[in-house]
Amino acid sequence: MSTVVVAVFPHSGVRPADIAGAARACGLSPVFVALTGALDAREHAEYTALGPVVESDEHEPAAAAAALRAHTPSGVTTFSEGLVPFTARLAHALGLPYHDRETVARLTDKYAQRRRLAERGVDAVRSALVTSRAEALDLLGAWPGPVVVKPVRGQSSIDTHLVTGAADFPADLTPTPERPFVVEEFLRGRDEGDFGDYVSVESLVVDGVAHTLGVTGKFPLMPPFREHGGFVPSHLPPAEHEGVARLANDAALALGIRQGLVHTEIKLTPEGPRIIEVNGRLGGFLADMYLRAMGVDLHELGIRAACGLPVELPGSAVGSVEFQYFGLSPLPGGGELSRVEGAEVMLKEPGIVGHWQRLAVGGQLPPAATSFFMDILLGSAPDHAAMLETIDRGLAHLRLTFTESDGRTSVWQARRGAMERIG
Repeated sequence: MSTVVVAVFPHSGVRPADIAGAARACGLSPVFVALTGALDAREHAEYTALGPVVESDEHEPAAAAAALRAHTPSGVTTFSEGLVPFTARLAHALGLPYHDRETVARLTDKYAQRRRLAERGVDAVRSALVTSRAEALDLLGAWPGPVVVKPVRGQSSIDTHLVTGAADFPADLTPTPERPFVVEEFLRGRDEGDFGDYVSVESLVVDGVAHTLGVTGKFPLMPPFREHGGFVPSHLPPAEHEGVARLANDAALALGIRQGLVHTEIKLTPEGPRIIEVNGRLGGFLADMYLRAMGVDLHELGIRAACGLPVELPGSAVGSVEFQYFGLSPLPGGGELSRVEGAEVMLKEPGIVGHWQRLAVGGQLPPAATSFFMDILLGSAPDHAAMLETIDRGLAHLRLTFTESDGRTSVWQARRGAMERIG
């Protein structure tokens, strides 16, 4: 049997069983590639139970490629943002199709991406590259604020800041030539009420043709740029749905994507939709929601495209609204999750179909500036208004106790938008 090679990342939202099931649905066996030493013993065993695991040096994959040829691979892919460059090197070593070097650079270098989109007339957002703190401060003094400052290469909104001027520039943020940052204009969103002022478009590119899989609505961000999850279908009217989908697909092709899944974030501004960023992989944690909404496994579609197999595109979403709501830590300095109460009662609420506690009791919380989330509430509702009511009813049962970084204990009631401290 032919195989598909999937580069995997530790503690990814795409679990080993998800990848293996999708591969076998395509008539393929999975072979997993991990960077040397990246997987701990438990996770390594979890992958090994489903298929061979080959470890590789991140920058020199030749030895891994030699081992992989024995498995007769017909395609290579990844569902992890950070492994896109490595996957491209591995695909090249195996002689298999994937993003070329220039496309990888445009997908993983946020400044290069902005330049390409502007050059191709897709979307022009004012941006500049800075390699020192002095450069950043000079630029902030010259530009009208606010601006977004973020690493040229990064994910999960780590070290991404909304800055109103030079005096507001974080004291511990120091761009360097080795780790440059992008300063770009802040795209002001329009008022969407209970919904976020941005959406994401999930696309599949096959033989250089971009196909829209769906438009994912979002919940309002927690400052500065922390995501609370999403829902499908989005709340946008049909004409606007088509507009954001067209913009996303134009962007994917402008960046040179010929094959694979694409996740494009788009800001809804008073002047029209604008590109936030384009990612050459599946949107994080979206597969479950799209499986419930459309009956299609996005992992399987990605594997089919990577291996050159026939792809049957899904139809429109079912009549219900499927959602995921992310629980974010309220502690700016991190701490420990000490206790979770009410989850079992919450699961009995109509419309709640699941609850995934990502951070176990006793687990350590990172600083709240990151987009790390503790849990995911999964549900279904007949319409968008009912979705909000379902989330509120479910969260009303959930209470969390934290041991903060200074040793104090605090109790919080889960709420949509932000938790409420109750003790």
